[in-house]
Amino acid sequence: MRPNAPAPDSAALSSQVPQPIFSSKEGYRSFCHSIIAMYRSSGIETPATPTFESRAEAIQGGGAKVISTPWGGVDILTYEHPHVEKFLVVRAGKFLAFERHEEKIETLIVEEGIGILVYRPFDGTGLKAEIITPGWTITLQPGQEHTIVALSNLLVRERSIDPKGMDNDLIFIFTPEDT
Repeated sequence: MRPNAPAPDSAALSSQVPQPIFSSKEGYRSFCHSIIAMYRSSGIETPATPTFESRAEAIQGGGAKVISTPWGGVDILTYEHPHVEKFLVVRAGKFLAFERHEEKIETLIVEEGIGILVYRPFDGTGLKAEIITPGWTITLQPGQEHTIVALSNLLVRERSIDPKGMDNDLIFIFTPEDT
């Protein structure tokens, strides 16, 4: 894999992603690991992520506007209650908790990297997995279960309205190993 390669065609990846079906912490983790293994064995080139690297360094440096996590971290850009704008900095091969929120509305915008968003649409069709690449965006409403799996280093901008206060409306359904 070349680090300066362009982002791959998401249609090529989509055909390889299994249907997300899990009902336990172990099933969730197994699903995430299988997606990561599929990507690593695919030979798809990994895109460069220069902004990711600077955000990751900021998180490692610590400070009042960063949160270090086992999967990477959060770089807070602005917080004026109830509005939040931050970067989710997710290291390749890591994934966030499968979660939902009672009141929070969040828009996710992929800035760099390749990942998969697993979420439950409101149409009742069950979980859906979408390849996410730069420019991809979605707005998640309260109650929508979701997670992010980073296939490469992944930088996602989150803009949210969080009435309960930043990170006070996290309902973890299943957690990754590292928490």
